[in-house]
Amino acid sequence: MNKRVTGVLLATIWNVWTLPVVNLIAREAGWWTYSAEDAPVLGMPGELWFVWVVLWGVVAPLVTTDRPMAVTIVGFLWLDLIFMPLFGGIVVLNASWVVGDLVAMAVALVPGLFLARWTERSERLFARIALQVLCSVGLFLWMIPSAALAQTGGWSEVLALPGWRLGLVAQATLLPIALGVRAVIEFATRGDGTPVPYDPTKRLVTSGPYAFVRNPMQVAMTVLFVILGVGFRSPWMFFAAVVAWAYSAGLAEWHEGAQLAERFGAEWSNYRGRVRAWIPRLKPVAGPSAILLIAYSCGTCSSIGRWFVRRKPVALEIAPAEESNDPGLMRVTYGTSDGRRFRGIDAIARALEHIHLGWALVGWFLLLPGVKQLAQVMADVFGPGVQKVQGASYDPAACVIATPPK
Repeated sequence: MNKRVTGVLLATIWNVWTLPVVNLIAREAGWWTYSAEDAPVLGMPGELWFVWVVLWGVVAPLVTTDRPMAVTIVGFLWLDLIFMPLFGGIVVLNASWVVGDLVAMAVALVPGLFLARWTERSERLFARIALQVLCSVGLFLWMIPSAALAQTGGWSEVLALPGWRLGLVAQATLLPIALGVRAVIEFATRGDGTPVPYDPTKRLVTSGPYAFVRNPMQVAMTVLFVILGVGFRSPWMFFAAVVAWAYSAGLAEWHEGAQLAERFGAEWSNYRGRVRAWIPRLKPVAGPSAILLIAYSCGTCSSIGRWFVRRKPVALEIAPAEESNDPGLMRVTYGTSDGRRFRGIDAIARALEHIHLGWALVGWFLLLPGVKQLAQVMADVFGPGVQKVQGASYDPAACVIATPPK
């Protein structure tokens, strides 16, 4: 599958879940309603949803390939202005429907176009990964649960559950979410690619969650559905978990495995022989080496360094930051073998992945968007402070772990 087809596929998936979102907003805002009684797609008539998905997810990206983006957006706006009133037998337009149409284009059409273009041209890696993550969130945390829960009363039944139970479900879902997000980040930072098989990484990724399990994103998705099935008492969520597992363990494993074997040869065979597909290792497999630079001239920081040394991390060297050749080093720094640098909480969280699965889970939680920023602020406020350490004097004894007396 070439990059253009992959881009169209991603744009289609984007519109699959964003168009029903806009529809729900439109009903609440009074932009339009539907005269049809049968509205199976989250309150949206199936034929209308299908037409708009094809137009905005397939046709629009194809005609935009060799044209300025603005021309396509204006052209489809005019099409909407002309044809929306013609659907009077299905859609009842209110006075402010044009506002709703502009919102729909901003939420569904435009991001889908950019996602398709960036994928086709291999541009803006982190931006397209962010849109891919939102696609996953929309599908796996909203559309699929909505379809499953519709068989047993819908979201209203869920919201009627006791608050403590909803809280437990929300907290339990953080584990698979943290695993999935961390795996995506590792694909981008270490592999320079995306989780989409037809928009792959340039290098084989064996670090981060991939040092524990080969399919962290599939594991995260399956566990998430199981948690929702238990928490919401929905047999359909369990069915979704079985389907997700069957697809990942069957077709996806066979197809992606063949691709990886062709691209990476012995490196992939060696990794596959050491790391299981679905059951995580307790200790990470030894992958690319990394270094954690600790300021031993700081008492608090040196205690952190000794804490890591005591736990005998895998493929991680603990070294004095004072001897670093980085004059701008001001926080604890994690360095990879390919020259990448991560600072502060980001560094600590990545270093935790070198100990064992339990501490890795803590690190993955710390790297969740929002959690990482909050943790960094707290560390800066309550920690020893941010200061340059290159060349600072330190006591080499601070790096040594005392041997307990016999």
